[in-house]
Amino acid sequence: MKAELSIRQLGRLTRATAQGGDAQFRNLRNALLLKNFVIAAERENVLELRRRAYVTQDDWPMRVIVRRDGSRFEIDYYLYIPWGWIAAFTFLMLLVLPFAGIPNAPLAFGLATVVAALAIYRQKFDCRPNARFWQQRPRQRWHDTMERLLREAFTRP
Repeated sequence: MKAELSIRQLGRLTRATAQGGDAQFRNLRNALLLKNFVIAAERENVLELRRRAYVTQDDWPMRVIVRRDGSRFEIDYYLYIPWGWIAAFTFLMLLVLPFAGIPNAPLAFGLATVVAALAIYRQKFDCRPNARFWQQRPRQRWHDTMERLLREAFTRP
């Protein structure tokens, strides 16, 4: 069976669509588990996997959601900033900045507020091959990795 795999960048996430059956679903699931993903939710036609951050290795947390409708698969994946990180940064900003003895503390507080707002606004990042600026290398690397895993999973008999 020759699989038709299409990958599109939808702004904040990357969506792949493919045709396949149970064997392809198992191949993809097993390949993702081998890449240190953990199953977050598994229902009859939906599988959600998460991967923890390896920040010292220039790797951010990632989420993969596989939806199945008969023989059609829709796979969404993206890197993201966890809400826990945003909450911890905001908490530290409110707790530490007033007592840190920083000259121009209002300026530092303003900059930290802008960073927190930007993190909330741009929480998800797609995995595009021509990514630039924010998380360029991990996004490009995960594009290549996911494309390879998807092609292997959906083209094997």
